[in-house]
Amino acid sequence: MSYQVAILVGGLGTRLRGVVNEVPKPMAQIGNKPFLEYLVLLLRENGFKKFLFLTGYKSEKIENYFLNGEKFEINIEYVREKQPLGTAGALFNAWHSLEDEFILINGDTFFDIQFSIFNEFIKVRNPESLVVLRYSNDFSRYGVVEIDNEYRIVKFNEKGSLPYGWVDGYINGGIYFFRKRALFKLYEKYKGENLSLEQSILPVLVSNKQILGLPMGGKFIDIGIPRDYEVAQSIIPKIVKNVRKPALFIDRDGTIIEDKGYVCGKNLTFKEKSIELMKKAKEEGMLVIIVTNQAGIAKGLFTEEDSISTTEFIIAYLKRLNIFVDAYYYCPYHPEGNIEKYKKHSLLRKPEPGMILKACEDFRIDLKNSLMVGDNETTDRINLFGLSSKIY
Repeated sequence: MSYQVAILVGGLGTRLRGVVNEVPKPMAQIGNKPFLEYLVLLLRENGFKKFLFLTGYKSEKIENYFLNGEKFEINIEYVREKQPLGTAGALFNAWHSLEDEFILINGDTFFDIQFSIFNEFIKVRNPESLVVLRYSNDFSRYGVVEIDNEYRIVKFNEKGSLPYGWVDGYINGGIYFFRKRALFKLYEKYKGENLSLEQSILPVLVSNKQILGLPMGGKFIDIGIPRDYEVAQSIIPKIVKNVRKPALFIDRDGTIIEDKGYVCGKNLTFKEKSIELMKKAKEEGMLVIIVTNQAGIAKGLFTEEDSISTTEFIIAYLKRLNIFVDAYYYCPYHPEGNIEKYKKHSLLRKPEPGMILKACEDFRIDLKNSLMVGDNETTDRINLFGLSSKIY
């Protein structure tokens, strides 16, 4: 199903003043196109055709550029706010133009998720409301979102704070799915008011157990501050040119090499079955990415540098066999570690999906056609919707 996409494009963009002055923030130039055009083209690439732009500040700049969307082979409608209403206020202002099921996206963020997985999750889980989450270890500008094993959001933490003992977490990715019926009572209560979606609406949905959180990976760019706007100049045009590639994610100890207990060094025994699997993956045009828990670091059995050196020795050995590893990720953390620096909970530690999500941000990965291979049923079957796993 191709959902209606509502995009919030009415913000004042005060933090970009001095860099972008004459146009609304979503119309800031990235190369030879407005930022919003890249976002629209990304969504069109993923099959979306019906758009509703929620405009405000200098709305005519957006309307005169995009018109009815025909030149972009889509359909665009507009709802303009007469005065600033906030993210939820702008949404409720457009209530009668919203379809019964719709996607809502922040018009100043670019999150290159695989929308086919997003759509499949909605089909399978049938949520009343949903927010896409992204992995992060930087919380200076964002609050941490906690979910349970059923993807239900249980808590939004304040900006800059982490649950005790954690080094990373999920943050709001700025992409939502809503059924209008989930919002109706809130619309009736707050219509016409200046209101924040994040501060006033999402917490209510959490308390009513009406909202799920779906972790997803992909390049994320928020052009809300000058530094990130400058970074976007080079990154966004490159992203949209890259074709998604499937990946073979492969465990290290016990899969590529024999696991003799906290493996470190060069006295290694390689497993022929995994070597053949990696050769086949490369022949089929897949990325090969090593993902490995390294609890021995946290337990003080070897240093982080020693662990890295061991992995690099493995990569060099595979290269001599014409198997080129595209990247590797490791988790040095364990909640029962002996080294205080690493005695932490982390989403990098399998079966949590942090390493996979980081890879999806670094590479444009086709996760639906990717595979996670490992030897441990407990840790190598990753908790990530859309990724298949194989244990042997």
